[in-house]
Amino acid sequence: MAVGSRAGWVVFGLFALLIFVETLLFDHFAFHELALKPTAWMQVAMWLSKLGAAILFASFAFLMRDKRWLIVLSVAIDTWFIANLIYMRNNHILLDAEAFNMSGNLHGYFWSVLIYIEWWIDLCFYGLTALFCTVYFVTTTSKRNWKAWLAMLATGMVLFWTSEAIYVLQHPVRYDALPIIREHREPVYGTHFPTTVAHTSVLYSPLYISSDYYLMINDIQPERPLTPHDYAVMQRLDKGQDTATLQGPLLIVLLESLENWVLTPEIMPNLYRLTQNDHCFYANRVHTQIVGAPSADGQMIVNTGLLPINAGGTCLHYDKNTYPAIMKLAPDSAICLLPHDTCVWNQTHMSPAYGYDSTIIYSDVDTVLFSKLDSLVDEGRRYLQVITQSTHAPFLSEKDSKLELPKSMPWVMYNFIRSFNVLDEGLGYLVSKIEDDPVMQQYTIVITGDHRILHREKRMQMQRYANRWRDDIPGDDRFCWLSDLTPMDDCLPLLIYSPKISGNPRYTLDCYQMDIYPTYQSLLGIDHYRWHGFGINLLADPDEVGNPAEHQKRPITEEEAFPLSDRLIRNNYFSR
Repeated sequence: MAVGSRAGWVVFGLFALLIFVETLLFDHFAFHELALKPTAWMQVAMWLSKLGAAILFASFAFLMRDKRWLIVLSVAIDTWFIANLIYMRNNHILLDAEAFNMSGNLHGYFWSVLIYIEWWIDLCFYGLTALFCTVYFVTTTSKRNWKAWLAMLATGMVLFWTSEAIYVLQHPVRYDALPIIREHREPVYGTHFPTTVAHTSVLYSPLYISSDYYLMINDIQPERPLTPHDYAVMQRLDKGQDTATLQGPLLIVLLESLENWVLTPEIMPNLYRLTQNDHCFYANRVHTQIVGAPSADGQMIVNTGLLPINAGGTCLHYDKNTYPAIMKLAPDSAICLLPHDTCVWNQTHMSPAYGYDSTIIYSDVDTVLFSKLDSLVDEGRRYLQVITQSTHAPFLSEKDSKLELPKSMPWVMYNFIRSFNVLDEGLGYLVSKIEDDPVMQQYTIVITGDHRILHREKRMQMQRYANRWRDDIPGDDRFCWLSDLTPMDDCLPLLIYSPKISGNPRYTLDCYQMDIYPTYQSLLGIDHYRWHGFGINLLADPDEVGNPAEHQKRPITEEEAFPLSDRLIRNNYFSR
């Protein structure tokens, strides 16, 4: 049945209303936990951007002869919303050009998104589309209304740019606040830029992504030269001596997704036993500093003492850089044991950039990994890095755990805890070797997490459940230890074993991943090496470990270290 111009405007109005409602729902589901309090002008900008997006996309109703194509457009919009919700739960940023750039480097990790699907929320967008289809039944026309389409397209863009102008006027103009090309949107209005979250419609992000992705695939990087102030800071941080040799063997163990609260005698008895060793240093409040490429960024920080570029994913842009990597100082060859193919996180190029001469791939549970590590140590290999796999989302290794937990526990928490119990079984090989093997007792062994995995809202749901367990079942103390877990607060644990450590020292204050590199350097006899990173040596004075005065002696703050590290990497500073 043909529809006249009046019916066309009805279709346009219904479709615009649908999109507008969905953008508001998206903001609620994605950002409600941030408790943002935008100013009046920012609220105006927020409404304008969402209204502009609704008008812009609904304007295609005037361009299509067969209005049923709007259903296809609506489903595409719903898919975009859902994909961003899942990505937001995972990374606390929305899909940007970097996310698409990384997708080719994550082969084999597709099912890890399952943990972040919340069916009733995600499917409500498709439900609204179904409602639109039901209400809007008169669907065909043989006419296009070019004038109306161009007018509504222009109206949508004017509203959008007005929203942008308000944002720019309300904030200092810097690279993340420029229209269209926001220098790779580092990151795209994530929690790093909450005021941008407050007003930008997620439907406009493709406008940024297309331009950013063009720059990315053509390797057009933003110019950010080192400033005179940067050089002055580096005169303090850079010791200037390029050569050094590690004194003693080194093993770096990066445990996938390790958060501090799971390191308990019930969940990880073997690793917990190591924290009690007289030669083990233990810090349990290491704040993660990864940005946009969690595992890759964590590996870079621990190996080089640098922080990732603002966009994250340094491994994808600067794999040919010269890095001040610790394993380059090893007198023998260094080996990296990986749980995945070398294409993941561009490991083919990054392992050599960090000083690893060869890479061994394994694809089984971590008990096999640590058995392999055991044999390499027996062969006389002295410089190794191990990255584990069992605790990667969606935590499928839990099926091998013998740890009993209540079946009523949320499945994410249940699988997460039991997976770490499986990982700990593999760690038992390493801990026993440290305790019994005189050769292994001469190693400096760094054990930490590459990043945390559970976003804050999900962790808090789990924490509340754990705290209620004792009250829910009076008299049943089998799982009382769950109520005593360290609060989930974005922190990782750090263990460093070394024969040079004694007295089982602890560091209980907040510290950062950038403190790991200078801490274990001090145990390897390379105090004269040029680069000790941005952090502090947590073992600087064993008698005062945890003293607040030590915490104040940082050569540079975290806020200063991030942009400086970004410029050092972009300008390949250490190639000199």
